[in-house]
Amino acid sequence: MDTEAVAAMLRRDRAEWEALVAVLEAQPERRLHGEDSPSWVSRDVYAHLARWMNRSTDDLEARLAGRTLPALEGTDDEINARWQREDSGLSLPEARRRAQEAFERRLRAIESVPPGRWEPVLEAMARADGSQHYANHRRYIVV
Repeated sequence: MDTEAVAAMLRRDRAEWEALVAVLEAQPERRLHGEDSPSWVSRDVYAHLARWMNRSTDDLEARLAGRTLPALEGTDDEINARWQREDSGLSLPEARRRAQEAFERRLRAIESVPPGRWEPVLEAMARADGSQHYANHRRYIVV
């Protein structure tokens, strides 16, 4: 990716993030998903995104340093359920803060990648928990 492609990706990420945050803030205590999905409220979505953004940022930073992180145990659904249980005691403000910090950390990490270092695996890591992930969560919300 060149500098303009990175900037465009980050603009899309920020726009989708802001759109998702607006939806989460409009219905902070209501169940957000349909009956056949986990009964998450805004706190759960924020905590979920914070976990995944931190993980993908850790992966990106490890790759830049020539390291590989160990794989997480379980399927994505199992990981999500485990993290949701672990984070269920968070307050909405705490989960929101964690997510916003993870979002900003992710942006800084991507912006710090030297232009000559971009390669397909690193680009996939940078996109892993960006605009598409946020847009998917907005589409899952049914309230």
